[in-house]
Amino acid sequence: MSSEATYEPPELPDDRPDSDQPASYVAELSDIVLVVATMAATPFLQAISTYFGNALAKGMGSGTRDMMHRFIRRQARASLDTPADVVDLIHLRTEDGWLVEMKVAVEPSALAQLPELCAADAPLSESDRRPGTAATIRWDHDGYWIAATVRADGYQVVFVWDPEAKQWRERTYRRPIPVT
Repeated sequence: MSSEATYEPPELPDDRPDSDQPASYVAELSDIVLVVATMAATPFLQAISTYFGNALAKGMGSGTRDMMHRFIRRQARASLDTPADVVDLIHLRTEDGWLVEMKVAVEPSALAQLPELCAADAPLSESDRRPGTAATIRWDHDGYWIAATVRADGYQVVFVWDPEAKQWRERTYRRPIPVT
């Protein structure tokens, strides 16, 4: 005995003026707001270093970690043009123009690596990137910093930060990933 199930996407509501349902699921999500604080990397890292110093390098207990996250939230809120109760993400801009994206509740080990990461040479120079493409660094859920962008030849390139060697290492894939 076999049973087969076929998947069919749910019907979208009609876009009619007399309908009290939204026109699409996208319309239902339009009220979601993501608050992102954008700051220059160097002053932010100097402030963290001033207040938490060696605690980042040596490790910290949960009380110090909570205090650090409150401090980061205050720094992030202070950088906003419009006041907000909650800040979801922080974007730091490095001197090389790369964007570091992180959660406000960033891991202390990730934060400890940021000064050297931001001071290091960019993994790919602006002249080697496709014009107009973003160059983004983010903390990966596996516990390391990754940087991604598009090469001038149109292929995605990903780098992994090596905290011991204090440099970026290119992550290679079996097949190059073209970006259109």
